[in-house]
Amino acid sequence: MQIHLNVDQWVMARDRHRLNRLRKDKKTQPAEIEKLFEQSNHKVKQRLARLPKIKLNQDLPVTQYADRLIDAIQKHQVIIVAGETGSGKTTQLPQIAMLAGRGLTGMIGHTQPRRLAARSVSQRIAEEVGQKLGEAIGFKIRFNEQGSQDSIVRLMTDGILLAELTNDRFLSKYDTIIIDEAHERSLNIDFIMGYLKQLLPKRPDLKVIVTSATLDVNRFSQYFNDAPIFEVEGRSFPVEVRYRPFSELSIIGSDDDEFDDFEENLPRAVVQAVEECFADAEGKGHPEHADILIFASTEQEIRELQETLQKYGPRHTEVLPLYARLALAEQQKIFSPSGKGRRIIIATNVAETALTVPNIRYVIDSGFARISRYNYRSRVQRLPIEAISQAAANQRKGRCGRIAAGVCIRLYSEEDFLSRPEFTEPEIKRTNLASVILQMQSLGLGSLEDFDFIEPPDFRLVNDGRKLLIELGALSEHPTQSPLLRSSASQGGSKGGLTKVGQMMARMPIDPRLARMLIGGAHFGVLKETLIIVSALAIQDPRERPADKQMQADQKHALFKEADSDFLFYLKLWNTLQTSPDAQSENKRRQFARQHFLSWLRLREWKQTHQQLVELAEGLKLSFNEKAANYENLHRALLTGLLSFIANKTDERNTFMAVRQQKAKVFPASTLHKTNTAWVMAFEMVETSQVYLRTLAKIDPEWILLAARDLLKYHYFEPHWSKKAGIVNAYAQISLFGLIIEPKRMVNFEKVDQAAAHEIFLRDALTTGNLGITPPFLKHNLLKLEEVERVEDKLRRRDLVVDEETIYQFYAEKVPEEIASRRSFEDWRATVETENPRYLFVEDDALWMNDRPTTQQFPDYLHNGQLRLVASYRFDPSHDEDGATVKIPVQALPQVDEKQWSWGIPGWRQDLIEALLKALPKDKRRNLVPIPDTAKKLMQGVDAVHLREHLFSYLAFALRGEQITEKDFSFERIDQYLVPFIKVVDEKGKLIAQGRDLDELKARCRVETHRPVKQQKGEFQTFPENFVFEASQKVTGVIVKQYQALVPTKPFAELDAKDESGVVIQTFNDQDEAIKQHREGIIRLVHMQLGDLIRQLKKQISKPLALAYSPLGERAKLEQMLVYATLQVSIKTLPKDTAEFNQLIVDVKKQFLADGQKVLIDITDIFTQWQQIRRELLVLDQDIFGRSVDDIEDQLDLMSLADFVYSRSAEIWQEYPRYLKALLLRLGRLPNNLQRDLAAIDDVDPWMDKVFKFKNDPKIKELYLMLEELRISLFSQPMKTKMPISPTRLQKLWDRLAIG
Repeated sequence: MQIHLNVDQWVMARDRHRLNRLRKDKKTQPAEIEKLFEQSNHKVKQRLARLPKIKLNQDLPVTQYADRLIDAIQKHQVIIVAGETGSGKTTQLPQIAMLAGRGLTGMIGHTQPRRLAARSVSQRIAEEVGQKLGEAIGFKIRFNEQGSQDSIVRLMTDGILLAELTNDRFLSKYDTIIIDEAHERSLNIDFIMGYLKQLLPKRPDLKVIVTSATLDVNRFSQYFNDAPIFEVEGRSFPVEVRYRPFSELSIIGSDDDEFDDFEENLPRAVVQAVEECFADAEGKGHPEHADILIFASTEQEIRELQETLQKYGPRHTEVLPLYARLALAEQQKIFSPSGKGRRIIIATNVAETALTVPNIRYVIDSGFARISRYNYRSRVQRLPIEAISQAAANQRKGRCGRIAAGVCIRLYSEEDFLSRPEFTEPEIKRTNLASVILQMQSLGLGSLEDFDFIEPPDFRLVNDGRKLLIELGALSEHPTQSPLLRSSASQGGSKGGLTKVGQMMARMPIDPRLARMLIGGAHFGVLKETLIIVSALAIQDPRERPADKQMQADQKHALFKEADSDFLFYLKLWNTLQTSPDAQSENKRRQFARQHFLSWLRLREWKQTHQQLVELAEGLKLSFNEKAANYENLHRALLTGLLSFIANKTDERNTFMAVRQQKAKVFPASTLHKTNTAWVMAFEMVETSQVYLRTLAKIDPEWILLAARDLLKYHYFEPHWSKKAGIVNAYAQISLFGLIIEPKRMVNFEKVDQAAAHEIFLRDALTTGNLGITPPFLKHNLLKLEEVERVEDKLRRRDLVVDEETIYQFYAEKVPEEIASRRSFEDWRATVETENPRYLFVEDDALWMNDRPTTQQFPDYLHNGQLRLVASYRFDPSHDEDGATVKIPVQALPQVDEKQWSWGIPGWRQDLIEALLKALPKDKRRNLVPIPDTAKKLMQGVDAVHLREHLFSYLAFALRGEQITEKDFSFERIDQYLVPFIKVVDEKGKLIAQGRDLDELKARCRVETHRPVKQQKGEFQTFPENFVFEASQKVTGVIVKQYQALVPTKPFAELDAKDESGVVIQTFNDQDEAIKQHREGIIRLVHMQLGDLIRQLKKQISKPLALAYSPLGERAKLEQMLVYATLQVSIKTLPKDTAEFNQLIVDVKKQFLADGQKVLIDITDIFTQWQQIRRELLVLDQDIFGRSVDDIEDQLDLMSLADFVYSRSAEIWQEYPRYLKALLLRLGRLPNNLQRDLAAIDDVDPWMDKVFKFKNDPKIKELYLMLEELRISLFSQPMKTKMPISPTRLQKLWDRLAIG
């Protein structure tokens, strides 16, 4: 079949436009037009001569329509050919087009959805027309091209045609475009059809043939203005459909709860269906021709079914998997049958249209496929398993009617089939549209919304695509919004909203994110490495994991893994492939790939992609780096394209929070799986069973902030004045797409909100005085404010001086609004104060509301005895330190006189008296009303003498007629401010204790106040020359009296016979403690001077006395007690210098033996009477006299007879003989006087408890002596007491002593 055409007037498509322009231009010479016409016409004739001899394959159904199709092509600009699978349209239509005279003024462009198909179809057509591939028939796919501009037909992928639009808007290389498999409705096909629809009116010579394998041809016809449709029958045999549902439910996809049951039962259903197919083949008499194609959803499902069939399926049957990622060698097994018997092929939906599997008689269709869906909200590319459409199910069915009648078993019901959508949803409705928008902007096709698509995309996907391009810096959101984008747009000239970056990206035929990474690579000086990684990401992963060798594969792949980043895997693998001696020749590289479980095909594709991208980068004049890239720069370059895929580790195990509040897990194969990495970026987020981050790297959040500047959202909080920095700072929470990158970053608030920063500066820096420096005006103003505030605190009023707001207004009127930092303020002040140095000084009159009040009664120093203590004031009833606060050095604490202290602050004295009166019991208070008047009278009666006694004593005496005693008053029931707050501090000013109760503080600090402050060097055996009893010292600003004492180095009771230990000089704050210690030291020094006298005294001890004492200790102990007691009695005064000491020695020596005799009599009395008491107690019946015996033993315990001379004063133990005599009298009367004795015990017990409880308190001595007299009066009449005594007198004494 050959064509006879008159082509004398024909010119090449690419010359038409130029010729038309020249003809319209009147200045053009006819000769020039003629010359161009002849050259172009000559090329057409050359092409005509090269047309191959075409002989259509008469076995194919489409050739029956050849004449009608030739006629339609010549008459119409667009025709639609609807042909079922096997009609031969793919190979025959280009030949029919040539017969219609196409391919002469330009090539016939024939698009295929897949590279594999483009290559195999071109080979097939070349064979049919009897030419070598690359002459009249050529192909062009991503990394391979055979043929030239002189070829008549060019097979290519739709992506290649799309890429050609960038440089050839009018497609002037072509005179015909055939869009094959248009029913697949890929994004590229939809875009090309939309573009062609716009182009056709401008190119009336261009013909378009659209082919589709399904029933959806009417839509294409309407789209191309009712283009004619030609339906061509398929060369197929009848297929019987059998429905074998194993679930009653209609399942929509993997998101359904019932899908798990479906997956569980699928293997059993498939085994049954396989058995049915083989039984059918046997029944029809062709058991050896029974190859089965099973459609499954996922690789995992394929492997599970493969295992099940090998285990439970029919014998002597080969079971093979087929999926896109399968190694080439495995694929070849399927397309080149070995003829060894029956085969079962288990495939994903890749076998629906793209690949024709030979010899298939049976199809088992599970009814599901994994479909890519893009979620515009989370930016996640989901891969859910969904029920396939009716069209896809019919495509699957058609796979078994190619060579003979077939059977298709559907594992779902007919109702389920009929309820499914007619067609698969086109890709444009479920994918990211960023690359299409970029391409359209680059081609100047206007906005996506206005573009005439066959089906308009979801506007939400359009918005998302636009947002992604803005995120990548390819599109300017608002031409004026960002200075960064504005400058880039102006440099390159804004092209439809594209920035300079966007224009460069549009020239790269790869995913926009990858394109952005390349530009980032050039910017960060790491382009060489970025090209390697980007080219790897642009292809399918070269790693293979055969089901039976997963562990070995993982081990081999681990050789190229790098810590912290999965991207570095590609870099290491690439470098190994380039440098390893095992990968130098082609053969060795194949071997290397096989050994390391890598796909050889994909490695080659990677290399080709890399080469293409390198050429592209050179074309764009991107700068290549000489030095090797470091981790930071390389990953910052990659991050420019991955801002939507950053994530932060959560507290949940292995779980990250990605942008838009999306939770995701790290993909198990990642090097970062189960590591404690805080921040990562990922190349993709994919949702299968759950959302996974794949291909990750560890990043620093700081890189995100630098990369995403215009995309960041700032939330400012807590603006505050920073005294140190001298500016107003605030915290910013910085987030990107809802993910908090920086929870709390300090920023200069002046740049955010100048007016607010100015106000904060005035309020917090100037008004409060926290400027950080103290210039004269501020020092003056603060001192003035402090002074007036102190007056308010003393008078406990807040209405005397102006408030902070007035001071703020003072500064606000004077300081210009643009000033909000210390530096700008100082610069301004320097200019203002040269003319008026007091410009910012606040005057006195401005601070007081009225006249200034007096504060004489609120002294800044309180006098107590000779102490002068600092007082400060605070008016804040909610604060612990409300009222006056007085600092007392711990050294001065013992010297504070509680009586004077009780009168409080002079200015609040009347208030204090009034408060104490108000706190009296109601019955006593009744006679004092009106209390304010009573308080005023009492206050008027106070003189200097009264101030030296306790306030309670004065009040009790003044109100004695009302039966009011000291005990009725208490500081605890009045407002706390009336009693000064005490802070006890050490010599460095550090707080030791605080509170309002002076007695309690003295008790708490007893250890500190009673221990020696210091000790002088040296030990003395006689009175030292340098001893000074009383001296004054300044401690934390308070003049404190301190006292020296001579302190024995060893207690008297522990001295040996020839002991040489002497005394040391120690200093005390507490006078009583110093006197107590000094007495011991003097006793020791005198003791050392009395050698012979002491020996004489010891000899005086009688045997009966020694015997009486023996239960308590040895004779030596008794001798020591006698000597100590005699010295106690003999030493009447304490010497404070050597002269006094020498006089004391003289006096003591005179009296010593006489005093010793008296003491000996007392001690003899004490121990002989004690022995008698012990004997009498032993004979008493415990059951009858138990309480009395216990009481007597308690009384003896209080006497501490074993060592009483050391623990009791002479004044007390000299009374012991009387007390013991009274005890003997009581014991004599006890048998006949038991009831009275028990009654007397009841009277004594409460007082005994008190004496036992407070026996270490020095004040208890007085009570003890009276208690012993009370015991004599109760138990030992008619023995006389030393004084009038009764429980009431004891109670009065107890109240007066105020112990505990």
